[in-house]
Amino acid sequence: MKSITKLILSCCAVLLLTGGCSDKDNPEPECLRVETVGPDCDTGWHILEIVKNQEVGTQAKKYIGQLESGFVTTDNLPQAYRQPGVEFDATLELNGEYGPRCVTITVMYPAVKITNICSNPPVIATGS
Repeated sequence: MKSITKLILSCCAVLLLTGGCSDKDNPEPECLRVETVGPDCDTGWHILEIVKNQEVGTQAKKYIGQLESGFVTTDNLPQAYRQPGVEFDATLELNGEYGPRCVTITVMYPAVKITNICSNPPVIATGS
């Protein structure tokens, strides 16, 4: 009888652990406003600037993601967004697998992957 009770409790514990670790509980990051700065030192890589959000109060209860501001570089920027000065909304994820290979000593920015583009069409920045 004790072994059956232990078996049932063990099964319940395993079910609770696997159910609590499902991917559907992970929040999707909010779209960030980014601006294309220009090409990076390696072919196919582009520097983006994460534009600081002016609406600080509205972001209080939203998951922003791994990055909040600053410069990043990416290799999966769609062609329509590669012109310097283009602003768009996108979700970004750190790319720890690989980055640009630069021959000279330059400023290295964190490599990211664009996981979703939230705005269509691209907007060319007027300057601020």
